[in-house]
Amino acid sequence: MKDLGVYVNRNLEPSFHVNKIAKKAHAVLSQIRRATTLRDSKTFIGLYKSFVRPHLETAASVWNPSKREDVQTLEKVQRRAFRMVTDLGKISYEEKLEKMGMQSLEDRRKRGDLVDTFKYMNGIYDADPSGLFTFVQTRHERNTRSFLENNLVPEKTNLNLRKTFFTNRIVNDWNNLPSEIRYATSLNSFKNYYDTMLEMNMNKM
Repeated sequence: MKDLGVYVNRNLEPSFHVNKIAKKAHAVLSQIRRATTLRDSKTFIGLYKSFVRPHLETAASVWNPSKREDVQTLEKVQRRAFRMVTDLGKISYEEKLEKMGMQSLEDRRKRGDLVDTFKYMNGIYDADPSGLFTFVQTRHERNTRSFLENNLVPEKTNLNLRKTFFTNRIVNDWNNLPSEIRYATSLNSFKNYYDTMLEMNMNKM
């Protein structure tokens, strides 16, 4: 079934949805290629961001894949887009990302999950975070360092599928964020701090 643009099956696995949106994104990318003669990085990547990438990211927090096969299915669309750009040269995909100041689609989904988590934690979404997440302080009485920083703990589950649900998959990524990012005073500050941290990590590599 298709619900709010997301294909859902009985197993709640995202593979069918991933294949559908990847096929559609490839089709739109082909249309852009046929309709353009100027394919420099500024022009073509701008078109890709506007008309192709949204197909690959809409409601990603719902269907975010855990299987490497699905992850690569999506990433192939962006890799193909980069191959169409005429002025990037014969460099690796990772080097193209760095040159364009972009992230892989997988990293962007991770960033999106963390942004959503920040919104839940700070009341930007109309939902009680204690109804979604399990906090360390609900399991420990002592005021440990993790207690003071509102660390999260994953839900206990026997199903691998459940382990990849939003409220479980973001636990480690959220807990590993520096305090100045988690306690940013605004959503824009959170995004800026996070992006700066990624840039610094890239420069160290």
